[in-house]
Amino acid sequence: MGFFSSLFSGSNPVLASGMKQAGQTSQFSNTLGQGLTSQAGGFYSDILGGDMSKISKLIAPQIGTMTKQGQQQKKTMAEFGTRSGGLSSKGQTVDDSTRANISNAIATLTGQAAGAAGSMGTSLIDTGLKSLGMQVDMSQTQMDNWSNSLFGKGITSAMATGESYGLGKISPGMSAAVSG
Repeated sequence: MGFFSSLFSGSNPVLASGMKQAGQTSQFSNTLGQGLTSQAGGFYSDILGGDMSKISKLIAPQIGTMTKQGQQQKKTMAEFGTRSGGLSSKGQTVDDSTRANISNAIATLTGQAAGAAGSMGTSLIDTGLKSLGMQVDMSQTQMDNWSNSLFGKGITSAMATGESYGLGKISPGMSAAVSG
């Protein structure tokens, strides 16, 4: 910050540097955070929406693993099981168990998604409020610097001098005329 600039706006290189760094960090974090939040929010919304086609796409790897395990159990039963009756009903039991495992996985994931979505919302609100508070604090500090600068003190002094000579005061009758 140069000499003339400090006359008009006060000189605080740490504040200026800090505001710049905070802005850069904020921009980076917000851009990255918005992308990740949008992805996570979409994931949670798809799960909480209950559309089985979307849920199936989201957890396709887990469903595939459970289905393969069920198929492997049925193959093992066919190769090594007894040849007496009941093999078909045992195979049906494996299929039922596989469907139950998939349903349980979806139910667990839905509960986790609801909790995570709520937590994400709370965190975003908290971050937004903190950022707003920081912005207000920095703005106030900047205003304090301006008013404490040589130029700011000159304006304040001139206004005080004008008021002492009656130039800055409005009489009660004039106040109604000005506002009406």
